[in-house]
Amino acid sequence: MSQSCVARAGRLAEMGQGPPLAGRFPEAPMSLRRIPRLALAPILPAACLLAAFAALPAGPAAAQAAGTTTANAPSTVRGAIAAVDGAMLTLTTRAGATVKVRLAATPAVTGLVPITMADIPTDAYVGVAAVPQPGAPAGAPETAVSIHVFQPAQRGVGEGTHGYDVAPNSSMTNGALAQKVVEKDGSLLTIAFKGGEKQVRVTPQTSLVRFEPGSASELKPGAQVLMRTTPGADGVPEAARVLVGRDGVVPAL
Repeated sequence: MSQSCVARAGRLAEMGQGPPLAGRFPEAPMSLRRIPRLALAPILPAACLLAAFAALPAGPAAAQAAGTTTANAPSTVRGAIAAVDGAMLTLTTRAGATVKVRLAATPAVTGLVPITMADIPTDAYVGVAAVPQPGAPAGAPETAVSIHVFQPAQRGVGEGTHGYDVAPNSSMTNGALAQKVVEKDGSLLTIAFKGGEKQVRVTPQTSLVRFEPGSASELKPGAQVLMRTTPGADGVPEAARVLVGRDGVVPAL
């Protein structure tokens, strides 16, 4: 869990807008751990999930460089739910493999709702998964694979740009939409974050979604999901937070 995510949780909790911190953010000050559960509880964990995705190693080589092993390193699972047996989910990954994932006792579920570029106003706080354009020089605008719009309470979470695991050489950038220029071959966006900015190009293939609070009832056969898992004591991957597509959305981030 990133320190910025923990700090954000603490600030929201003080304002009465965040989830209880006991057991979720052990790094939080003791004075912030007895906060009642409120309606926005599902929102911040989703943002922290994305912050965790960006901060954790993107593959075996990166895991080794970070001093972890692939046996105990967190991993990302993307796929469709094939079966549900209590807390145990059977998923078919996008590569066609079958994996089992155990849900936490009270998983935080976030829905991904399809939107259009017209639904993303300037200054919206967004996350962009992007890849370099083939043959483009360093610093050239990258191609946006997916753009997700955070809820207002999530502003500032995971801010910055980091390596990501959606594709080779991909990145995840969280920041404010500073500029949107509509061009003949797609929109050119400038994402501003503390200490810098990044330009990305939106294509017809770019996935555009908005985060909304979800529920465990959405985790049923056929649902398209993305989750970050950690190995359980018995070796079965465990997930505390899940992103689930709605209205035909396949999580592309």
